[in-house]
Amino acid sequence: MKKDLKNNRGLIHNFEFLSLRYTLHALCSMLSAHVSKLLVLSSVLLALLILCWIFLPNRANSGPYLDSAHGDTADGVNRSSLSSFNYSIGNCAHCHEQHASIGGSEPSPNTGEDLGPDIYLLFGRLSFPLIQNNVFCFLCHVEIDSYQSGGQVLNYSYSHQAGGDSVTCPDSIKEAFHFINNDGTPLNNCSSNVGSSHRLQDIRGLLSGNWGFSSTGQNVDPCSGCHNPHRAQKDPHTSGRIISGKLLSAVSRPSQHTDLTTWELWGDDASERMNAYTPYYWAPKRALSGYEPDTTSTQDGSNLVDYVSLCTDCHNKTRVIYSNVLDRDLYRINWGADGDFHGTRPRNDGPGDRSGDDEWGDLLQPYKVGSAYTYSNYVLSCTDCHEPHGSPNEFLLRKTINGVQEGVINGEGQWYNWCQDCHLVYWNPPAPPGYSVHPPMDTDSDCFSGGGCHRHCDGTPCTLEGTLM
Repeated sequence: MKKDLKNNRGLIHNFEFLSLRYTLHALCSMLSAHVSKLLVLSSVLLALLILCWIFLPNRANSGPYLDSAHGDTADGVNRSSLSSFNYSIGNCAHCHEQHASIGGSEPSPNTGEDLGPDIYLLFGRLSFPLIQNNVFCFLCHVEIDSYQSGGQVLNYSYSHQAGGDSVTCPDSIKEAFHFINNDGTPLNNCSSNVGSSHRLQDIRGLLSGNWGFSSTGQNVDPCSGCHNPHRAQKDPHTSGRIISGKLLSAVSRPSQHTDLTTWELWGDDASERMNAYTPYYWAPKRALSGYEPDTTSTQDGSNLVDYVSLCTDCHNKTRVIYSNVLDRDLYRINWGADGDFHGTRPRNDGPGDRSGDDEWGDLLQPYKVGSAYTYSNYVLSCTDCHEPHGSPNEFLLRKTINGVQEGVINGEGQWYNWCQDCHLVYWNPPAPPGYSVHPPMDTDSDCFSGGGCHRHCDGTPCTLEGTLM
């Protein structure tokens, strides 16, 4: 051992080892003397990386944003008032302004409510006093005067995109929400004075302080209840919408907003589609050809977002939602086995082509072919009957259903026309051969509200009539 120690002492006094030791000591001394400079340099490099992420999203690791409709480098966000700055399409600066100034001044819009800094660095105010007609998203998703380069961003109704309705009004998101005034009263829009829209003030009130949304109502974008602007895909209701096993989706569930790091698209994965929600989904016919939503022969819902789970985040059997439009609480909805017949509750159907005493109207194609049913029960998606934003009809009901273009219903109880697109029912005896007879009804009555028989049901308890719609 002594010999080993002696050898080690010799090594310590070896010239080469001493030179290495002195070199390392010198380096450490230099680093200590310049540590402040190194920290400054690191800070500058970090700032440059952040600026690259902001100004060059197509050159930085922006994650799923580049796959979104807004981040698409070919036809994503592209604000016309920034054309002189040569920002790439999809650049973050098209929606977010650093210090409310670019190049020393604020680009348009920069007057009135849009003047100066805005929350989240948005280029316009998040919402205006008249919120039904003016929210930030409407600055681009509007039929005229869009700030998106090239003009109007076309966003047609679900009836048109998925149902094949030939009518293109409404053709923008703002117009779809413009069937009612800010106070909820109807407006004359798309040749209808009985239309309906989700009231954005009510949506904001529901989101505020819930699911991680700001408790300050003015800081809540009502559109973000169903859409993640940094992930939403382009219109998914077209052919070729499943790419590499992923379904194009424009929606995100509000309940998943609680953790922004996992606030993903809803419906893109196979586990988030209608065939995963229920094995008893059957797609309605599409006008002209094929089945909803993409004209193909697919009927099991494997190409359709599970809109039931999306909508029932808010519209369920326990949540009480007051409607300023209807001046009452909305009917709560139970899509479970003890709730609505249009949900997973087993149907009550008589034999053959005629309904039993408890169901008025046998089913039509594609739900029944001849005397055969494919499923023991048919579970509908919310979008099979309802528009997500607004409709020329009452209760957000679609103009085209199961391939039949009904157009605008006059709102005076004539909804049997609309119901006959899926149910073989006739409202005024004697009925034609093969039809079930609906009990006589007053043509001035309302089928749904104000004492109407047909409405969605929460199951606790429901009358038999109340479970039919």
